[in-house]
Amino acid sequence: MNAFKTLLLCAVPLALAGCSSILNEPTEVALPTQQIPHDDAQWQQHLTKLKQITAFSAKGQFGYISPEERFSSHFDWQYKNPTTFSFTMSSNLSSKSLKLQRNPRGLTISDSEGNSRTEQDMDSLMKEIIGVAFPIDQFAYWIKGLPELDKPYVVNEKRQLAQFRYPLNDSIWTVNYIEYHEDRQPNLPKLIVLENGTQTLKIRLTEWSY
Repeated sequence: MNAFKTLLLCAVPLALAGCSSILNEPTEVALPTQQIPHDDAQWQQHLTKLKQITAFSAKGQFGYISPEERFSSHFDWQYKNPTTFSFTMSSNLSSKSLKLQRNPRGLTISDSEGNSRTEQDMDSLMKEIIGVAFPIDQFAYWIKGLPELDKPYVVNEKRQLAQFRYPLNDSIWTVNYIEYHEDRQPNLPKLIVLENGTQTLKIRLTEWSY
């Protein structure tokens, strides 16, 4: 996998000059002064609309920050169902890219140089290429602002998901929804920040299609 790691470290940091603002986005958000109960009728209607979005595409940028490194990248997320999706990372200053494709047999990662590899352990693969065991299976729900209903979460006064926490590999990730696209129904996230105390992922969503 060294070839993929080398490609990522050579290609993705080049995007810093063109899209460094994602790394400067705020990382903290105050909890809403009014927290809406989970059985609120408007919130339940919002949840129903989100669940109806089963296949979609989203484009934007993400930034990764840790004590050791900082980098950002463009991404293109194409989602059909839980076992069929793709996630492409690229730079606007380079033709190089990495593409993760999920199918029922597992996850394949390929690069623009023609290298590819199939892996069953997705958490290990994500940690290898971006530095954190990012739960990509849950990403399809989080990116829509859809919480895991059996875990604690906070709803703001606009009936939007505001925050939840997710345990992963002996650490707790806090997921904050900083901003939403409010010019469409249902409202869909525009800026999400995930933190675990030492690592931060910032996700800005610029385009939605479903």
